Amino acid sequence: MKPETFIIINPTAGDGQAKKRWQKFENDLKNKNIPYHAVTTEFKNHATELVSKAISSGYTRIGVFSGDGTLNEVLQGLFVEDQIITDDIKLIFFPAGSSCDFEKKFKNRRSILDRIQSEDSIPIDVFKVECLDFSGKQISRYIINNSSIGIISLANEKFNSVTGLTKKIKQMSVDAGAVICGLKAITEFTPFSAEMLMDEVKIPDQHFSNITIFKTAYFGGDMSYGVETVQDDGLLSVVWLDGTSKLGLAAMMPSLFTGTVLNKKNAHYKTCREFELRTKDSVILETDGENIGVPPLKYTILPKALQVII
Repeated sequence: MKPETFIIINPTAGDGQAKKRWQKFENDLKNKNIPYHAVTTEFKNHATELVSKAISSGYTRIGVFSGDGTLNEVLQGLFVEDQIITDDIKLIFFPAGSSCDFEKKFKNRRSILDRIQSEDSIPIDVFKVECLDFSGKQISRYIINNSSIGIISLANEKFNSVTGLTKKIKQMSVDAGAVICGLKAITEFTPFSAEMLMDEVKIPDQHFSNITIFKTAYFGGDMSYGVETVQDDGLLSVVWLDGTSKLGLAAMMPSLFTGTVLNKKNAHYKTCREFELRTKDSVILETDGENIGVPPLKYTILPKALQVII
């Protein structure tokens, strides 16, 4: 008999659509006699607690039935001091959120029923950011997809807190919701000045509209930087957009949906193993869809740190 999978479900993912998706998936699991133990998140960061308890109870197969945000919460419970708690952990992602950018970067994906029955996993890199939380306390956070500073973190804040008509539009089309939130953010945004260091090489102060550090080039639905990231190369990808006008930012949005933004003269791309950012301006840091803090920032890579079944 195959080992039981511990599944963490966030029923509010996808603006509540995950609950119905889980009911269908659970029926399939029962019909096929697939062993599992399911628990539901009840509050923010609950998934971190749940996965820690699951591992303490002996589970080595951890399933996440949700979106990228809950996946990130689970990640925080898997690592201690940059090491995975136990080497035999395998993470299985069951996409049920609004965007689910994580699995878009894998070309050969199993069905979710095949995933839960599979033993074959692949190693992937994760990365970590050290920063200040909003009260000024030093914190660190593990990241599985991407992290942004600038216009994207502001748009993300609006995307996660939509109400009324915009919420209904987002439920029907993630892309349409992202465009609306992006345009709202642009009306409020001012470029910021910062100094970057890549592998300790200093890039002098300049004005930015956004900086994204990533292992997943996709974000906010069907937006993409058009980069095919290698999941086990030990490298961080970095894209930065020069400071520009509100009109310039709005004009750039279509190229994010076509994955051609790097063809723009004010868009730049590099890879590195370590990235730092320092600024005196007021900017917000976003990691895997959640705004968590402010600079100064330091990112480091954890090569092949996690086994995933996808």
